[in-house]
Amino acid sequence: MNQILIPTDFSDCANEATEVAFEIAKKTDAKILFLHSLEVPTGWVMMPKDLEDHYPDVQKQIGQSKNQLIEMLKIAKRNGVEATQSLAFSDSYKDVAQTLKDKNHDLIIIGSHGRKGVDSFFLGSVAAKIMRVAKTPVLIIKKRPENLRFKTIVFASGLEDDTHEAFGRLLNFAKDIGAENLHFVEITTPHNFKPSKIVRDKMEAFVNAHDYKMLQLHNYNHYNVESGIIEFAQNVRADMIALATHGRSGLSSLFIESIPENLVKYSEFPILSIRV
Repeated sequence: MNQILIPTDFSDCANEATEVAFEIAKKTDAKILFLHSLEVPTGWVMMPKDLEDHYPDVQKQIGQSKNQLIEMLKIAKRNGVEATQSLAFSDSYKDVAQTLKDKNHDLIIIGSHGRKGVDSFFLGSVAAKIMRVAKTPVLIIKKRPENLRFKTIVFASGLEDDTHEAFGRLLNFAKDIGAENLHFVEITTPHNFKPSKIVRDKMEAFVNAHDYKMLQLHNYNHYNVESGIIEFAQNVRADMIALATHGRSGLSSLFIESIPENLVKYSEFPILSIRV
C-alpha cells in the first residue's frame, strides 16, 4: 500500500478516523494525504484576486483550513507517519466524490459524519456517494474502535461472480495489516432461502479460487441481511466488516448499494467497502 487518503473536516469523528489511518499506515508503510474540501462561491478558482476581497468570510475560512491542515501534518509526524495535504475547492458537495475519485490512492479512510453547517462534510448521503463512486476501497469509521489491530474481519458476501476481485483485494489488505481471523459469511433470509448444503457448496466453490489459511466459512440465518451481518459480527467479536459494493443500481442480487449504506447507519463497526 502506497498512499491512504483521509478526507477531513477536522471534526472529532474525522480525527478518530485519522487515528485508525495512522495505525494502518504504520503497518503498511503507506503515506497519508489529508484532503479538506471547502465549499466556495461558484467560479472561485477562476476568480481574479482583486475580486476575492469581496468575500472576506471565504478568505478567512481558507486561511483557517490551511492552518488546520498544517497542524494535521504535525500530528502525523509525531505519530511517525509521512503525510502531505491538499485543500480542494468545491462549488457544491456534489463535486466532492469526483474530487476523491481523481486522487491517486490505495485506500480512503473517512469518518461517517461531521459538524453542522459548511463543515458537515461527512453526512450520510455524501459518505454513501463516496462509497458508490470511489474505485479504491473505502473504510468508514463511526467511532474509534477499541482494537486498532483489526485482528478479526468479517467479509459478508452475496456470492456474486463479479465480487471475486473485491474479495482478492480484501485478502491482500488482511495480510498487509496482519489480520489473524477472516470470517466469510453468507446471510440466508426467508427472502433468499436455500438449503444449507447448497449454500455451503457455493461458498466453497467461491473461495477455492483464493488462498488464505485463516479463512472460515459460515452460513448465518436472519430475517434480513443487514441485521444478520451485524449480529454475526457481534458474535465473533469482529473488528471490521468488509463487503463488495456495486457502483450501479438495478441489481437483482441482495448486495445492492443500500446494504453497505445501512450497515454504516445502523452499526458501530468500521465498514470496509470494496467497489466491484
